[in-house]
Amino acid sequence: MKKMLTLAAAVVVAALLAAVLWPKYHPAPEFSLPDLNGQTVSNADLQGKVTLINFWYPSCPGCVSEMPKLVQTAKDYQDKDFQIIAISEPFDPLASVKNYVAERSLPFTVMYDAEGRAGKAFGTQVYPTSFFINKKGELLKTFVGEPDFGALYQEIDKELAK
Repeated sequence: MKKMLTLAAAVVVAALLAAVLWPKYHPAPEFSLPDLNGQTVSNADLQGKVTLINFWYPSCPGCVSEMPKLVQTAKDYQDKDFQIIAISEPFDPLASVKNYVAERSLPFTVMYDAEGRAGKAFGTQVYPTSFFINKKGELLKTFVGEPDFGALYQEIDKELAK
């Protein structure tokens, strides 16, 4: 009888520890914006793809510094179930965003968050800020500032393998 109680207590403790320590992923915040071509992009577009959502704007020095690395990442994973979605915050006019995207031929979806709603939904305050999302649309990680791209590639590879 003592063994059964000890075993039951151990199972309860293990279950409680698992509940506390097991990572809990939450769905990415709701968003819906037209891209620069007028196509609406929303949470539905996250399903089935590993996604990096990058909040930026053209006059942001850190954003401009990170952008070539995002472009290279998009190119490196172009034939995989990976996508980058860039959401420009309204610190610059739409014309500046369109000009920046055209001059650099950004190879990923770009949207303009004219009213800042997507940025508020994600809680962005510093730019660039990126959100790493799995194929289920769950938020895995937040990068404030430029991520360590070597570590990011490892994260992408790990999620793509699932």
